Amino acid sequence: MTGISTRRLAVLLTALVLFQGLTGIAQAAESTEFWPELSYFQQLSPGTRLYFDASYAEGKDSSTRSLDVSGFLDISLLPIVRKELRTDDWQRKRYLWARVGYTRVEKSDAGTRGNPEDRGSVAVYAKAPLPADVWLEARLRTDLRWIDGNYSTRYRARLEANREFTVAEHAVVPYFNFEWFYDTRYDGWSRTLFQGGVEVTLNEHFRFEIYLGRQEDELPREEDLNALGVVAKWYF
Repeated sequence: MTGISTRRLAVLLTALVLFQGLTGIAQAAESTEFWPELSYFQQLSPGTRLYFDASYAEGKDSSTRSLDVSGFLDISLLPIVRKELRTDDWQRKRYLWARVGYTRVEKSDAGTRGNPEDRGSVAVYAKAPLPADVWLEARLRTDLRWIDGNYSTRYRARLEANREFTVAEHAVVPYFNFEWFYDTRYDGWSRTLFQGGVEVTLNEHFRFEIYLGRQEDELPREEDLNALGVVAKWYF
């Protein structure tokens, strides 16, 4: 079996496992949502870039809609010893970086506009190699939230495992992550989020990502939902 065939087989098997596992969960879901997203990255310098994002959520079994519009600044430590990393792929080759920014959240239910949310966020990303060319990435994030004029804080911790393959000269990265949310409004762990999917690089400036997600809310009440997410990403 050739090297490229082996890579293709590995990608297909990984995608199949993710699909079967998360689809099994989805079949027991109380509700389902579609999460389309558009992302734009603009490099400013070897150590900084801008990131703009618009994400939409629509409930299949409900009339709830939400739109998040965000702007962020990413800051990376310049590699000193390994200078070639200064021009390499930001997220896949940098080991420590931070993101700060702002998000505006608009929600509606049955055509009635809900209370908007203004959200500042600070996040730190770190990654480390594991055996078999797998990477482990950790993210710690703090959301500073103003919902209808009331302030609260939400803390988020995420772990992700991913592995890059080359298929037909394109980078293909299957991944799986899980994230915990702590909300000061309820003084407890309010949510757990699981996501499994794959990111495909088509060319230097464009990537797309598709994933399945499972969201389990504990506070203020127990609710579960599953989602299909599609992300289009532009890099300049």
